[in-house]
Amino acid sequence: MHVTTGPAVAYWNPDNTARGNYTVKATFKESKYMNRNTHPHPYGIFIAGTDMGSDRQSYLYCAAYGNGTFIVRGFGPVPFQMNGRGSTSSAVKRATGPGEPVTQKIALSVKDNKVECTINGTVVATYDKALLVVQGKLKSTDGIYGIRFAHNTEALVTGLTMTNP
Repeated sequence: MHVTTGPAVAYWNPDNTARGNYTVKATFKESKYMNRNTHPHPYGIFIAGTDMGSDRQSYLYCAAYGNGTFIVRGFGPVPFQMNGRGSTSSAVKRATGPGEPVTQKIALSVKDNKVECTINGTVVATYDKALLVVQGKLKSTDGIYGIRFAHNTEALVTGLTMTNP
C-alpha cells in the first residue's frame, strides 16, 4: 500500500482485530526521506483500537522516524505519550539524508501482561499492560489493528500481518 498523507491518519479495516497474545507487524519504506516535509514525521503500527472513527476512539501506536528516533503514543479520551517524542535506539534506521531511502520493520506485541514495541528486530520499549489499560487510556489491548501516519508523510507499507503465538 502506498500511503501519502496530508493530515495525520490511522488506517484500519474493522475485520482486522486481535485478541489475547498477538503480534502485529509491517514494513515501512520511506523511498525519499522527508519528501513531503521539512522535518521527520513518524509512521507505524497501531493496536487495541476501539470505537474507531468516533470521538471516543482509542488505540496505541509505535512509530519510527527516518532520523533514527521513535515514539510510542496512544489516544484515549485524550492523547498520551508513553516514551516521549524522539526517543532513540540503535535499532531504528536512519536515512543518510533528505531524499534518501529508509526502511523500518515495526511490530507491536501483546504478551501476557506486557506490550512491546519492536523496530527492526529489536525491542525498543516494553510496558506493563496495567499502565495502558486504565481510565483515560486504553479500554483493552484487544481490538482493531492498523497503520498510523503523521501528517505530510509518504511511505510504502508491505506485510501488514497479525499472528498469535
